[in-house]
Parts: sequence; C-alpha cells; structure tokens
Amino acid sequence: MGRISGARNRDHDETRARLVQTIAQQLLASGGTHPSLRILAEGAGVDPGTLRHYFGDRRGVVQAAFEYLLKFGQERQAWARSLAERPAREAFKQLLEQISTAWSGALGGMHAAGFAEGMADAGLGQIYVSSILEPTLSAVEELLIIFHTRGELSVPNARVAALALMSPVLLALFHQHQLQGRRCRPLVLPDFVEAHLEGFLKGYAK
Repeated sequence: MGRISGARNRDHDETRARLVQTIAQQLLASGGTHPSLRILAEGAGVDPGTLRHYFGDRRGVVQAAFEYLLKFGQERQAWARSLAERPAREAFKQLLEQISTAWSGALGGMHAAGFAEGMADAGLGQIYVSSILEPTLSAVEELLIIFHTRGELSVPNARVAALALMSPVLLALFHQHQLQGRRCRPLVLPDFVEAHLEGFLKGYAK
C-alpha cells in the first residue's frame, strides 16, 4: 500500500531534528554574519529546497534552531537560580565570571546569532528576546528579589537592576569578542567584572 497523501515519511522527524542540530551549530559558529539559506543548506549537506520542505523558509529554519538552543539556555537559567543559596556578592561574581568564561564558546555565538538575526528580521528578534535573552534576565531578576527579601540588597525595581547588572557585561563581551575590540582596546575581563560588581553592589546596598 502506498503512503497516504499528506502523511510524513517515517524518518521525517529524525531528519528534521538532525538538520536543526546542524544548523544551530552553524549559527553558533557564524559570528553573527547572518548566513543565507543557501549557505545554511550547504553547511547541512542538503539543498535549499530540502530546508524549505522541512521548515518553510529561512525564518522557519532559524526559528527552529533558536528553539533547539533554548534548551541549553534553560539549563543555564536553572543553574543561575541555584545561586540563590549563596550570599549576593558570591552569587553574582560566580554568575558573571561563568558568563564571561562561556562567552568564547557557545554562549557568545548564541547571543551573536540572536542579535544578527534580530537586526535583520524583527520577527526573529522577538524570538531571540523571548526565548534566550529575556529568560536570562528573568533569572537574574529572581535572584535580586530573593536577595532583597533576605535583606542583603535594596532593590526597588528588579528589572532595572537586572539590566544594570547584565548590560555592561554583555556589551564588554561583545566588544572584546564579536567586535574584535580586544585588538584595539583590550580589556582584562576578570578585572572589569570585579570593578563592575563592586559598583553595582554599592549602588544597591541595603
């Protein structure tokens, strides 16, 4: 008996999953260069028509890759929330140092891809913000609320405080890595993190 019209091949989901994983790795390694559908297809060892078959269009390809990367972001967010058991200074120092260390690997590639895709396509920008950037900020907000409740910090607005803590670090990392700022204006990131955290904690001292 032939395959019912409209039914998927048995290996459809497995093939799609393999393509998503390969494309996600390409985006991480792309350095925020916004590769075309053709380049993504070549990297996955298929033709553009195959990607269109499984994902519809380029936005569908990138969206699927972001959704795949989201699970790694969720693991990182769970780890960040576990830092609530530590004192505020120790928790945030460990958080910022871990982000700085991981940035040269998949973490920096993930954010660079998100920025590049988001600047070119507002829809993909929303996906990046909602699935990767905002969950990270939300985990930091939760920590700030806990430290405020515990009496370690005075945090009248956790969202503002989370942005105040994270934005300079993310900018410094983009500056040094993706934008190659270390070639013209190198920054000792551990010293920067220490100085930034010191100022942040003084500003939100109880």
